[in-house]
Amino acid sequence: MNTDFLVSFMETARLKSIAKASEALHISHTALSKQLRSLEKQYDVQLFVRSSQGVELTGAGKVMYDASIRLLDQLSALEDGLKPFKVWSRIKIASVPDIATRYLMSGLPKLQEQGYEVEIVYRQSTKEAYKLLIDGEVDLAVAERVSTHPSIWSGELQKEMFYVVMPKEHPLSRQMEITLMELSKQPLILYHEGCTIRAALTQMFEAHKTSMQIITEVGFSEVILGYVGNGSGVTVLPEALVSQMYSDRFVYRPLNHPDAHRTIAVASMNQAKGQRILRLIG
Repeated sequence: MNTDFLVSFMETARLKSIAKASEALHISHTALSKQLRSLEKQYDVQLFVRSSQGVELTGAGKVMYDASIRLLDQLSALEDGLKPFKVWSRIKIASVPDIATRYLMSGLPKLQEQGYEVEIVYRQSTKEAYKLLIDGEVDLAVAERVSTHPSIWSGELQKEMFYVVMPKEHPLSRQMEITLMELSKQPLILYHEGCTIRAALTQMFEAHKTSMQIITEVGFSEVILGYVGNGSGVTVLPEALVSQMYSDRFVYRPLNHPDAHRTIAVASMNQAKGQRILRLIG
């Protein structure tokens, strides 16, 4: 028996309306009707009397409703009782520092409430985080979504804008946003090749047949901000990083381009597990 069908049946009985129940369950009217007919066919009974005013439980429907309450309560108790024995209750998640700080730290209490023991494995790049996942050294990756191994499932957690970061006294700091053409005229301090932000910028500039003026390449955000702070140039950072900047020496403005963003995702080799964690931390 599909317990989701029982939940749909009980919601329909409670609201006395297939239309209202389908809206509450976020499924189509047709899909809900098919679920109810499937239950009726399985047990060879009529569960509802349908009319223009809605639906009412039949005698068989009342028996089904009472039994469903007991059954779902028992299944819930069974799941709670088995939680301490689940191997999956201990999970390792690969991430990079800025994404982990912004998305995982706030989600940890929810995971712990559900009985999960979480270990976060930090890496400096998205590529390294996904390698841990592919090699089976972690259960999940929370990182920027990229094209990787075909067997990896990923679900979107958040889209993040790119921001141009500059000294407070920079002429562009008075603008509300920065265009790609304006950015092309600035000396840029970026991460080394292999960085996904740099790769995205490269594609944007190539599409516009414009060159970037890269004057310095570094490996860490703290070093980048040091160069920006001393007036050497400007940089481009994602929202997760700029949200953690506390210095009043810098300002950041959104880069005005349709591709100036990245997608943060939960990735797993097991779709069901990935979806469960996504729901908890999303």
